[in-house]
Amino acid sequence: MQFNPGITFARKIVQLSANGNMGICTSTSHPKITGGTIQFQASLPAQCPGPYGPGYAKATINWNDGSKTVIDQTTFRGDAQSFSLEGGSIANGSFAGGTARANVRTTSNLTELGAGCVLGGVTSYDATIDQFAVGDI
Repeated sequence: MQFNPGITFARKIVQLSANGNMGICTSTSHPKITGGTIQFQASLPAQCPGPYGPGYAKATINWNDGSKTVIDQTTFRGDAQSFSLEGGSIANGSFAGGTARANVRTTSNLTELGAGCVLGGVTSYDATIDQFAVGDI
């Protein structure tokens, strides 16, 4: 996760961007999908230690079978420890007509993130996807 400008104690609009690996995936409707990568962007209000959002994010998943899922207008909510994505609409590609839901937790050192709030702003942190569902959920 990257933030521009860095997140401080003052609430302001930040640009959030992230990318990563989806891990092991399964789908009964798309059995060739076993993994993929995700990218998402959002512009939302944020402050230390939170909340981040709520705001809308756009997520793009490139699946290992060569297909793609684009999720528009999914709601992003979070803080320094975790965030979630909920809803949105999948207009085309794999899982078209569905929605999305995700829970993600921070794996960065929370003490270091707290120091970043004081020392000019948190500009990035590492996170891991605990659960991500797309389609008819």
